[in-house]
Amino acid sequence: MHYYYDVLANLDVCLWEFYEWEQTDNIVPIKKVPFVRVSEQDMKNFMGYQISFDEEWVQKYLDKTFVKNQKEHLNCILFSSTKNSILFEVSSDGTVITRSKLLIEDENNCNEVAFSLKECSVNYQSMNKISSLKELRQGSSEKHFLLVELNTLEETKNIKKCSYLYYEWFGKFESDLSKMIEDMKLELQKEYTLKIHDIAELIKMSYKERL
Repeated sequence: MHYYYDVLANLDVCLWEFYEWEQTDNIVPIKKVPFVRVSEQDMKNFMGYQISFDEEWVQKYLDKTFVKNQKEHLNCILFSSTKNSILFEVSSDGTVITRSKLLIEDENNCNEVAFSLKECSVNYQSMNKISSLKELRQGSSEKHFLLVELNTLEETKNIKKCSYLYYEWFGKFESDLSKMIEDMKLELQKEYTLKIHDIAELIKMSYKERL
C-alpha cells in the first residue's frame, strides 16, 4: 500500500475548490493517508458522481489515515490520475461520507508523485450525478442570506426597511411591499453581481449596529 504525507483536506459533502475554502470549514491536517493512482475515467467519475466503493475492496484502507495531533484515525483514501486529485472519507461499507479537493501546491505535488505509481483497478459504483454549482460559494451564500431576509421582511410586513433596501438596490422609491419583495427576489434569480454583495453587506451592517 502506498501513502501520501502531510496534506490539508477540507472534508465536506460539497467539493469546494481550494480558493473557496473558509476558516470555518472542516480543514483537517492529514499526516498520512493511503494513496492510489487511478485512470482519468475513474477520476472523472469521482468528480462528477456520488461514489460507493465495494465493501470488500475498501476494508484494507480503513483506519489507515493519521491526523496531526489526534489519536483517532480516519477512513480516507487519496486518489490521483496524475492530472487531478481527490480525497474521500469513507464508511466501513464503502459509502463516501465527505470529499475534498486539495490546495494547489498539494495538488501539484500529489500528481507528480502519482507518476511513480502503478495505475490501480478500483471497485466502485457511480450513482447519482453531482449537480454542478453555477455560482461561486460566496454568491450562493449571499443570495441565500438575502432570500431569508426578504422572507422575514415579508412576514413581518417591515415596509420601512424593505423600502430602504429597495432604494439602495434600484435607486428609486417604492411603497408596495409585495412589489418590492417580488422585484428583489427576481434579482436573486439572476447572475450574482456586486450589487447583491453590497446589499448583503448592508443588511449585515444593520444587524451589527443593533448590538
